[in-house]
Amino acid sequence: MKDPVAIGLFGFAVPLFILASMFAGYIPMAGIGMLLALALGFGAAAMFVGGVLTFNIGNSYVATAFFVYGAFFLTLAIGGNSGALTATMKDAPQLLSTWYYLMAAITAIFWLGALRLNIGLVIMFGCLFAGFILLAMGNTPTGAMLMMATAIVGFYLAAVHIINPIMGPVLPVGSLAKKAA
Repeated sequence: MKDPVAIGLFGFAVPLFILASMFAGYIPMAGIGMLLALALGFGAAAMFVGGVLTFNIGNSYVATAFFVYGAFFLTLAIGGNSGALTATMKDAPQLLSTWYYLMAAITAIFWLGALRLNIGLVIMFGCLFAGFILLAMGNTPTGAMLMMATAIVGFYLAAVHIINPIMGPVLPVGSLAKKAA
């Protein structure tokens, strides 16, 4: 059983869920220090490890996603810990909006690729795309809810990669792969 995908998916889902919960107001922003630690230690680190291991088994699509979103969490952690993120939010919010729009554009590319893979990825990248767009537009509560949905789908897909190899295909993902004729 050589499937490192769950490592990266958990690294994606955990800090994203916490971040979205803060944006939605469920967790006080006073906990931002712990979020930044999670973004670095759990998010970026797990996603980079998952990316390397996934690339080594030949899955460049998933590896690239792990590296891209791992870099997102690394940037969040560095920006937050240096104070740059707070200053940007106050003095140059358009920079943050541009970052979210760029992440939405990258996510759209992954969503298009997912159309040939499985419904789980289509839903995850679709929610993430819409969440980034809404955050960029300043609609934080709705964007946060979509990010929470993204994280929940990420948890489910991680469970698929842990449980299905052990127990057989008990958790469906809705394959969209073309069948050979």
